[in-house]
Amino acid sequence: MKTTLITFVSVAIAVSAFAGKHPKPTPTPAPTPVTVGVNGNEPLVAAAPDGTLYISALQHIYSSTDSGATWTELLGPIYASSINLNSDSSISVDPGNRLYFTFDYPYAGTTAVCTSDDRGVTWNCNPAVVPGGTDRMWTLAPTLTDDYEVTNEGLYETTFLHSTDRGTTWTPTALGAGLLEPQTGPLLQKPGSSNILQITKIFGTLPQETPELKLYVYSPGSTGSIIAAIRSSGLPIPVALPSAALGKDGELWVASEQPNPAGGFSVVLAHSPDEGVTWSKLPPVPGTTTGTATFTWVATGSSGHVGVIYYYTPDNVAPGSATNSTWSVKWAETFNATSSTPTWKVTNIEPAVHTGAICAAAGCNGDDRFA
Repeated sequence: MKTTLITFVSVAIAVSAFAGKHPKPTPTPAPTPVTVGVNGNEPLVAAAPDGTLYISALQHIYSSTDSGATWTELLGPIYASSINLNSDSSISVDPGNRLYFTFDYPYAGTTAVCTSDDRGVTWNCNPAVVPGGTDRMWTLAPTLTDDYEVTNEGLYETTFLHSTDRGTTWTPTALGAGLLEPQTGPLLQKPGSSNILQITKIFGTLPQETPELKLYVYSPGSTGSIIAAIRSSGLPIPVALPSAALGKDGELWVASEQPNPAGGFSVVLAHSPDEGVTWSKLPPVPGTTTGTATFTWVATGSSGHVGVIYYYTPDNVAPGSATNSTWSVKWAETFNATSSTPTWKVTNIEPAVHTGAICAAAGCNGDDRFA
């Protein structure tokens, strides 16, 4: 079995730069990759109000109290002890520093939600928030009174849950009618809005439908359909899970990859000021109009400050067919993203980090995935 090394790059995650600690646009410090641990794939990061950073990687969870310089793997809740490399996880931290950790055990099993008030030393768990076969859960804890969870019952039936007691009990708001897409991104909430947003890959079922990124809009306070609206972003679907981020100004940003003239794939972004009703698309990120980019993930902070991390090879090839390609990790950052011609700084974070194809589609799993 291959060992996966989890690394943390401060510039790539941009937790400090995008947390509002810099009142003026300040160039991000030169990146220095830090080893987090050897366990887990598909890592996600969350920042607590007290400055603690957390990374979940499958059912492994790590913490840092020194801005990512060093990391400790937490013991984790007992329900996370059965590791399956196909499983998923998600984390969020509420304004009171309560950590939320959700996962399924084993893969396609029960969705659990665990919380911790001591930075992951001890846990309180609801091991069967959604019983049965579930997949690709996400959690969001935006306030002390409203917390949200989404998971897919039977892999495709989206279930939306709401907690008003900081994760102790969860009430299903609704079960999606019909088969919905399980390849979704994180839950987001614009300040002042009652809607919960989630970017998703819509492949379409009819010949005339074009696969693209669309936005699920959940309205927890309303009755009826689990999803109040599905809004098109105009971007093609990415290879891996889709990413989205909300800026401090409420602007919604999404990132993806699109074919470029050279036969590879460029990094593209779009943004919306009104929860996906209208969108503006940016020109491709410089340096990606040739070669191939994949596994894009976006982050944002103050108005116009946007960054995207991605894998890149100078070869013009589909990521899953790049058997002889060498991939590097790159970070592109701009402070004027909403201008007609954004100015990007592209940094090579880790050169030659992987050689060969990158698998992120059906049929590849666990250690066969590159993450």
